Amino acid sequence: MASLIFGVRLDELETVDQLRSVTTGFLDGDRTCRIFTPNPEILLRARSDAAYADVLRSADLALPDGTGVTLVQTLRDGRTVRRWPGVEIAAFLVRLAAERGETVAFVGGAPDVAERAAARWRTLPGLKVVVAGAGVEVDEDGSARHAEREDEMTDAIRSAAPAIVLVGLGAPKQERWITRHADAFPSVRVMIGVGGAFDMWAGSRRRAPRAFRTLGLEWLWRLALEPRRLPRIIRATVAFPVLAVFDRTDE
Repeated sequence: MASLIFGVRLDELETVDQLRSVTTGFLDGDRTCRIFTPNPEILLRARSDAAYADVLRSADLALPDGTGVTLVQTLRDGRTVRRWPGVEIAAFLVRLAAERGETVAFVGGAPDVAERAAARWRTLPGLKVVVAGAGVEVDEDGSARHAEREDEMTDAIRSAAPAIVLVGLGAPKQERWITRHADAFPSVRVMIGVGGAFDMWAGSRRRAPRAFRTLGLEWLWRLALEPRRLPRIIRATVAFPVLAVFDRTDE
């Protein structure tokens, strides 16, 4: 099943087995598939940025991230919708790659962060993790600011021949980078934007405790750690639900 918020399609999966079925199908396919995890901030940007909305609509799988998104879906559709945090999908894909003996590429993040995140996963038998593009400055349109760094990054990915590419550039850069490079790597079957996953895996950013996640209060945890995020959190927890619930563009 799927629903629309601000014209952006959101797919609905209920179980990890369903996620495994879909992503295994991607990996066994013959083209690069894109996975995005729209949260309230991403969807609010899409509401005012038609080009970005088009990027999000190009996803082969778009799963809702953020309690506000699933709350809106539940209120509008009258059924409970599962939330899929990007960091959890990313971890699932890394483990799936290990099971299959595949290579995964980490794109983006600070050099020390990306390497520490990769080192955490390299202990899995059967898995190879390469880091490409760590520290590369990327503009809003998803292009590297320096052409030579762009070439270095893409050459490193092609050389490693990964099946999965995790892109940790933050929204909207990561989704636009994926769109720009979706056909650039013959070996790649899945590309996904993973936001701050590398920081969490590297230990430089603490994820909310399970109790906060269960109650849908990760935003409160983030606010406690980073008070400067207050304006963003207000947009995500107040402005987004009001605008989305009463939006009529999807009817």
